[in-house]
Amino acid sequence: MSQADVSPVKVAAIGHVVLFVKDPEASARWYCDILNMSISARAAEGPYKGGIFLSFGVHDHDIALFKNDSDAPKGREFEHVGLRLAAGSADNLRRIYAFFLDRGVRIQEVLDHGVSTGIYFLDPDGHMLEVFHQRVPAENGAAIAELRGNEGQADPVVLDPLRG
Repeated sequence: MSQADVSPVKVAAIGHVVLFVKDPEASARWYCDILNMSISARAAEGPYKGGIFLSFGVHDHDIALFKNDSDAPKGREFEHVGLRLAAGSADNLRRIYAFFLDRGVRIQEVLDHGVSTGIYFLDPDGHMLEVFHQRVPAENGAAIAELRGNEGQADPVVLDPLRG
């Protein structure tokens, strides 16, 4: 196996889970009351408008809740699983992007969240995953403050693939 055949993706941890829910406000109250979470941000505009981001107190969000406007079938309750990359650099994300393109991975979008930049892609069964480069550190509440300040920013960006 050559170096080009080895995946550059090195995931540190599941970074967050995004769930579709009937009532984001009611669900947010439940998560805050039952799991002692706090609301880190509310998405005011963009593709996540109306979404509520919840944190256990360290990361900008651990669970996000988006309104499900339809009677989605069982199995469509989650929007995506976010995977925080171990190697945190913009160039590493660009290398992963090139690797995905070269392997024919179905990429949905690349978004700048202010706190991170993520590549959203589909697995063979159509489940959406995100690998993301955390740009704002979680320490001392910096990431929570950034996400709160940018109100759940989700701006599409063009990512230039980096090969070699």
